[in-house]
Amino acid sequence: MNTQNTPSAGRGGLLDRPRPVVGGLVYSSAVVGLVLVSFLFSITVALISSATDTPVADLQATDAYKHLSYLVNQLLFLAVIFAFAFSGRQKPRDFGFRKVRPRYILVSLLLAFGLLFSLNWVNGLFVQLLEWMGYRMPASQLPSLEGAGFFGVLLVVAVLPALCEETLFRGIILEGIKELGTVAACLLGGLIFSVFHMNPPQTIYQFICGAAFTLLAIRAGSVWPAVLAHFINNAVIIFDSKFGFLSKISEGGAIAVYIVSAVCLVAALAYLIFFDRKSDRKKEGAIKPFLFSALVGLILCAVVWVANFAVGLGG
Repeated sequence: MNTQNTPSAGRGGLLDRPRPVVGGLVYSSAVVGLVLVSFLFSITVALISSATDTPVADLQATDAYKHLSYLVNQLLFLAVIFAFAFSGRQKPRDFGFRKVRPRYILVSLLLAFGLLFSLNWVNGLFVQLLEWMGYRMPASQLPSLEGAGFFGVLLVVAVLPALCEETLFRGIILEGIKELGTVAACLLGGLIFSVFHMNPPQTIYQFICGAAFTLLAIRAGSVWPAVLAHFINNAVIIFDSKFGFLSKISEGGAIAVYIVSAVCLVAALAYLIFFDRKSDRKKEGAIKPFLFSALVGLILCAVVWVANFAVGLGG
């Protein structure tokens, strides 16, 4: 018996299945839970609106609503993670929280800086394509960054998503798709991460980030560098929204930032792809077990993505 495919044989519970199946089930569970939580959250807001005679739009404009809209998703992800760990009697190191060599911290910093700036043009071109099709970008839903609210936003938009999403994707799920081979695992990791967010304007950028973070986690043998890169990506956006430092950079300074960012991205990817290949995996299993168990989640993500796109067209 392949113990890699049945890592918890004899323990009982969820993990008494091949690991790709487990990864797919976790993915579908997270998506179904996310849709249900969003639905229940909307119903709750509608009930509060009715009880207080306050328009829903006014409630949605409050900081409390915006904070909770981010927080409930992260709580759902935590619930899925703990359910997985409890069912399989898994410890954090079993799904990625292992010691990491210092060089991968450096690589994660270079990768985060490179992705955030030098790939803006890729995302920009895709947004232009959507706008050409009639799509209108949604307004920012960040809560107020004034006073202590800044730290609340940092928690629910940067800290918790980095920990929870990376635990799911570069921890639990990655353990189930590694056997597809390094290249296939990275491409699949980027795809499922991208559609999971159901956010049309960010689709391409999130695919690239998802694939790059997957490669980083494979090479490091740990989820920590991906957590750091993810946090930096989100935190820089929050800091810029608060302080506007990017808009204050001169045209020449902006060009220099993009050039340095591109060099960092190329250097990080070149190292991970061509020089650090000890962790390369050849294909050891089929993709079908994962896709079949993840199918419900993938279909739901596609439906919501299309619905969000349609809303943007109607806006």
